[in-house]
This record gives sequence, C-alpha cells and structure tokens, in this order.
Amino acid sequence: MPLKKDYQTPASGGMASYHVAKQVTLDKDGNNTSISLASYVSAEMQAAGKTPLYTQQIVVDGLPADGENAFAYAEAQLAAPAPTDGSIPTYTNRYLFTAAEIVS
Repeated sequence: MPLKKDYQTPASGGMASYHVAKQVTLDKDGNNTSISLASYVSAEMQAAGKTPLYTQQIVVDGLPADGENAFAYAEAQLAAPAPTDGSIPTYTNRYLFTAAEIVS
C-alpha cells in the first residue's frame, strides 16, 4: 500500500506526494530490508502510468516476520516514527517518510 506525504525531491526540487514501494529485498545476513521507493506527483499520475518524479533506495533494519507481507512490512517501517533516544540511523534517508499516511 502506498504512502502519502509531501516530499521535495532532491534531484529536481519538485514536490511528490505519493510514494510506492516497487521492490523489496531482504538481507538475512545483514538483518535489513532494502526498499526501492518511487515518488510520484500524485496517485493519479502513478495510476496513469507516468514516470516517477524520483526513485531511491531506503534501507531499514530488521526483516518481516515469517509469513508477513514484505511490502506491508516495508511501508510500515518507512512510516514509523524516528527514535527519540538520540540514536543515529545507519542510513541517512531512513526517516524521510516518518509519519506518512499508509493509503489503500
């Protein structure tokens, strides 16, 4: 399920508000999940088959539980709040989509 959140893309400065996980890769040895996230101007543009405004890889720690849908896990992790304990994420873009709305 896609994410909805305004995001200014770094390549063009254009505003994207609809984000879709296109590919999810699980790394059992590294205990992380890599998400290829495509950002569109809107849901309508994505539905019309338009090219994403921006695509990026985002890696999150952990793996989905056995039997859990990898895409649902990835989207939930992307929308998860950033930690408040002062810890620094391993990957710089890890919390770009914190508080995004997961849409159906």
